[in-house]
Amino acid sequence: MSTSERSYADRLQRGRSLQSAIGGFTPVLAPADASLSPAAFRTFLDGLDTLNTAVAAAESDWLDKAGTRVELVKDIKDRALRASSRVKSNVAWKGKLPQAKTAADNLRGYRTLQPKPPEDGTPAPKTRAQGDQSFGDIKTLLDKLIAALKVIPGYDTGSPEDISTAGLTTLSTQLDGLNMLVAGKEQALAAARTPRKDGYDGENGLATKMKAIKETTKSQYGATSPQHAQVKSIRV
Repeated sequence: MSTSERSYADRLQRGRSLQSAIGGFTPVLAPADASLSPAAFRTFLDGLDTLNTAVAAAESDWLDKAGTRVELVKDIKDRALRASSRVKSNVAWKGKLPQAKTAADNLRGYRTLQPKPPEDGTPAPKTRAQGDQSFGDIKTLLDKLIAALKVIPGYDTGSPEDISTAGLTTLSTQLDGLNMLVAGKEQALAAARTPRKDGYDGENGLATKMKAIKETTKSQYGATSPQHAQVKSIRV
């Protein structure tokens, strides 16, 4: 669990502690705002738990697809080296080697930036992040290698299928699909995080409700009451 996710889980637990405390008050807590009653506050906390679960699922999905893409790029770079070696191995292709080797070297030497999921509360990005763009650049470089190999007479004849121009084109298509898929998962993660952020820190979110419950406890039972003493030390 990330630091951010632990923070949300800890805050929810503190909310649960507060709800448990006020649920046992005698006489029963009767706030001016009905949404602060023990039962209503428990329902609100259950809603936050649901939002936490939705974010965790969306982040797990994003990480899974982003990891698959990283592994695909490793495979692409490995095949680029093999394709370059195949061209080098045939003296008849010497004149075509510089272009193919340059394309393969550029592809293998390109360092992709590890994409990061959107921060809490930020809107879903409308354009590709820099990390995602680096994976788009990998596809462009792969396409340049494929183009260089296609002009080599007989390159595909007897070539291992996975480094043939058809095999490499399949990789390019797979990477393009993963790029779009990861971008979509990032959109979904941002969309899940936005209401969660509002649920905790919004105008009528957890922080506001917990402060209000402490005030209503002070109002109903008194600042020196056992009830207020029980809730005032629970961190918001």
